[in-house]
Amino acid sequence: MKAIALWAVLVQTCLFACFVLCGEDFYALLGVERGATTREIRRAFKKLALKKHPDKNMDDPDAHANFLKLNRAYEVLKDDELRKKYDTHGEEGLKEDGPSGRGYQSWNYYHTDFGIYDDDPEIITLSSSDFEQSVENTDTIWFINFYSPQCSHCHELAPTWREVARELEGVIRIGAVNCEDDWHLCTRQNIHSYPSLVMYPKREKYFGERTTEKLVKYSLKQTHVSVIELTDANFKSTMRSEEGASLPWVITFCGDGGECLEQLSSTKLAAMLTELINVASVDCDRSKKLCKNLGRAHGTYFYNKGKVDKDSGIEIVTLDVKEIAFKVLQQLPDVTILSRGDFLSARNKLKLNKDSAWLIHFVDADVHDLELRKLPALLSGMNVGRVDCRTQKTECAEFYIQKLPTFAMFKPGGGHDIHYGRHTAHDLVAFAKESAKTPARVLGPNDFPHPVTQSGKPWFVDFFAPWCPPCMRLLPTFRKASRHMVGKVEFGTVDCTVHKQLCQRFNIHSYPTTILYNETVPHEFNGHHNVHSLLTFIEDIQNPPVIQLTSDNYDEMVLGRAPGDTWLVDFFAPWCGPCKQLAPEWRKLAKMFQDMPSVHVGHVDCEKYKTFCQSMGVRSYPTIRLYPTGDTNKFHVYNNWFRNAPSIRSWTFEFLPSHTTKLTWESFQTKVLQSGQPWIVDFFAPWCGHCQEFAPEFERIAMALKGHVKAGTVNCDEHDWLCQQAGVGSYPSLRFLQR
Repeated sequence: MKAIALWAVLVQTCLFACFVLCGEDFYALLGVERGATTREIRRAFKKLALKKHPDKNMDDPDAHANFLKLNRAYEVLKDDELRKKYDTHGEEGLKEDGPSGRGYQSWNYYHTDFGIYDDDPEIITLSSSDFEQSVENTDTIWFINFYSPQCSHCHELAPTWREVARELEGVIRIGAVNCEDDWHLCTRQNIHSYPSLVMYPKREKYFGERTTEKLVKYSLKQTHVSVIELTDANFKSTMRSEEGASLPWVITFCGDGGECLEQLSSTKLAAMLTELINVASVDCDRSKKLCKNLGRAHGTYFYNKGKVDKDSGIEIVTLDVKEIAFKVLQQLPDVTILSRGDFLSARNKLKLNKDSAWLIHFVDADVHDLELRKLPALLSGMNVGRVDCRTQKTECAEFYIQKLPTFAMFKPGGGHDIHYGRHTAHDLVAFAKESAKTPARVLGPNDFPHPVTQSGKPWFVDFFAPWCPPCMRLLPTFRKASRHMVGKVEFGTVDCTVHKQLCQRFNIHSYPTTILYNETVPHEFNGHHNVHSLLTFIEDIQNPPVIQLTSDNYDEMVLGRAPGDTWLVDFFAPWCGPCKQLAPEWRKLAKMFQDMPSVHVGHVDCEKYKTFCQSMGVRSYPTIRLYPTGDTNKFHVYNNWFRNAPSIRSWTFEFLPSHTTKLTWESFQTKVLQSGQPWIVDFFAPWCGHCQEFAPEFERIAMALKGHVKAGTVNCDEHDWLCQQAGVGSYPSLRFLQR
């Protein structure tokens, strides 16, 4: 085993060397890090395109060839799947479906149309890699512009959208999605025209006037915040209420001799600091007693929690909402600064389940980001702390904190989780709340392979890289899945950029690679990246629906099968890509036949039983054979292009004894209409895909109704007159007939 592991490391090293020496380094061409976001890649390419485009370098004979290299690098790195192939195999992995880079535009396109909002700091450019985590998995309010750079209306809207973003900065999040670059994402979001303006999380499309005023008013309505109007009559009851007593206050007093905040500005402030403060206004002309008691005639003041009285309050001398928010955040408590002893004490309490979760901010510099002051208030019930890695190098090294700043969630019972998204209060709160509920935790060399594989518990381990977009989409799904398996399966993650040697040792060469270690035996997950697929995979491994066939039991179970039995056998090799793709479908197929005891689904590992597979005449993988009832040695090979469970199931039913009667015009008259017995009839067309999918279901219906209702089928291509008389206008059509 050690020799195999060493061989794997050598192979990886050679591949990397060839990747660097034999081909272009796409990241180096664009001047970005391997972990660059899609936006960073796009911005880097745009900068180079404007400078190195052949239109701007007509005297350079190599300009065209050089720009082709840049364009090819961009086309690969902007696409999640192509980028994954390139990161894994280099240019060699792009031979079949890699872009040529020849389809580039004129210089003017990159100047005016390429990534309309990429340079606007108030607008967040979203892509598939961060849309799910930042938008779909949160309750945060987003107003998103789905656009195409080649759409004239999109360009007309752009100045207004920038104004809206500036007006609403800090109030809600304003985003943009380039549907030309990310059409898969736009298709999933049901976007069919540009520009499309959609409000999340309601997924509500905006169809109103596209003016700054209308868009801002519409957006503020989504915040559901209110500015409280304080009066002589309601002041005391408001301050004594749970909401009034639990938060600080910003109160604007309107009266003669000075300025106060307008309603729109107060609403913006309330939205920017929701859950952090209460915002109120007082009309001193109508509530003279209240203003006199508080000693105010006009102006805006900040009051600490429970201290709205005459002798308190800090005046805020500005009407600019952003400046007011800044000054308010200065008054809020900062996160807890943890010394070495504090950090150790917190971790020990967590191990003993004597404390609530800690969100830790690892830094290597002094922090003055007021946005982060929102965290303690927004994460009530949790602890928020900061660890300075300049003075606690050992502690930061212990948890492999290499990129700073980094946020990590330390959980009761032990274990921690790392945040890989944006460092905004909204994103951090969403991560902290989700992570605190899940048992998934970070693994390193001290945890994996020992004691994980020797713990006696099943472990589901996700090997990933933070720069890999599919990995970042899987990670929150992986966490959610872990919540369903508490006490049954442990979940862990391994960052292969931090633990390269560990991943190489286990021959992890593509990301994400997710493996279930069930009684130390590894089973690689190959399926859709959703919670249901992950949980189904675990269930199938722990309770296998597919029968394992070997050279010892094959003759007895398959060739020596009972006369009425049918066997479906998959001959596979663990290293074979198509075999891995077939595996989840094969398990699904086995479960489809679980209520039919005469049909058995098995597989043979031809890597383990190579000689046996050769003796059976198996030369390629996967090979699917069906051994029907009757002749012991006779089998049929599945050669259909579609290797999915429904297609293989439909094919299988062609060889099973039928419980239906094929009907013609004559037999329909005599057997159905004149028999006096109840019939259920399936009218179908052989070219109809839905009919083929339904055929096995109809056979099952016929089996269930046997002895009570007869079942028949009519081929409407062969008996079109009969189908017309029966009023059949679509396929498949079912008719229940009884005289």
